[in-house]
Amino acid sequence: MQFQPRLGLAWDVKGNGKSVIRASAGIFYARQNMLTQVGAVTTNGLQQKSDFTSSGLKALFGAPTPTWPNILPPSPVPAGTFPFFTGIRVFDKDYKNPRIYTANFAYEQELAPDWSAYIDFTYSKGTRLTRFLNYNVHGTGVAAQQPATRDATVYSGGNPFEPQFGDVFVINSRGKSEYRGATVGLKKRFSRKYQLEANYVLSKDEDDDSNERDPFTERTFNFYDLSLDYGPSDRDIRHKFNLFAYGELPGGFQGNARVQARSAQPITSSPRVLNGTDRGRNWDRKDNKYFSFDWRVQRPFKLGTKATLVPVVEMFNTFNSRNNINTLSTPGLFNFDGFLRLGVGDPRQVQLAVKLNF
Repeated sequence: MQFQPRLGLAWDVKGNGKSVIRASAGIFYARQNMLTQVGAVTTNGLQQKSDFTSSGLKALFGAPTPTWPNILPPSPVPAGTFPFFTGIRVFDKDYKNPRIYTANFAYEQELAPDWSAYIDFTYSKGTRLTRFLNYNVHGTGVAAQQPATRDATVYSGGNPFEPQFGDVFVINSRGKSEYRGATVGLKKRFSRKYQLEANYVLSKDEDDDSNERDPFTERTFNFYDLSLDYGPSDRDIRHKFNLFAYGELPGGFQGNARVQARSAQPITSSPRVLNGTDRGRNWDRKDNKYFSFDWRVQRPFKLGTKATLVPVVEMFNTFNSRNNINTLSTPGLFNFDGFLRLGVGDPRQVQLAVKLNF
């Protein structure tokens, strides 16, 4: 059973429509993405499995290797057993869908006719978030933590399922997250031929695993103490600024402008331990702070009573800001973590267009 109550409130404080409080809260459940489910259905060791081999494994264990252009030959193993370095994926028997608790409180005050200012607080706590743990890459012994370098883990016993198994991924719901954000803003409703809105967001986004989309990767820093993974989320952007304006200009022209700016996202850099202090996960920041000024000007022309021709000129990233996506990482062939682009951002672009509305 998934109990998902919601509560909302709007209060005209003085009864004159000039001071308003809005609040809301709720519990939400998330669905699991299909890619995660498919792996546990088709690669669970019963229906199917994944096979991996390399020249090094062949030399050490006699693992079979294909001869190009042939595929990997069937492994001559007894029924009910697995060839070397088989990969499987299963769900934890206690797995539960992610659950989110969220609350919002906002106050808006009229400053002058058509002008208002507002402040908004948002809190969100994620529990039972999906994590992908590979139980066959960390050994069987108990971790022995060294206080001076607590991310240095010593274990014994080797990987418990080698060489019959390579990856043994267990999809579990041990993750957690917390978001806290405050927004202050100013806005003007459309009047006297223009409108605008500007706001600034200060936020902190933390979790112990930002990966809920890539079931092929395990990202733990210490398998034996998952609490050490808790820190800034990959999505954490502490500062954001947004401004939007629209106006009807002389001569029948229409124009709008937009400014977006945000600080850089976090990354775990080496060395994580410096002078005996563990700086934790995502302690550093990428070189991907962002700023863009975009604008558009258009002039509608009536064509009879039912059609309008609209020439448009617009420019993106007017000041040609670098806007790196992430210069600290090499772009991969595939990407499942929600950040689909790496490397250099978009340069200045100008676009000319003509629209026909009818």
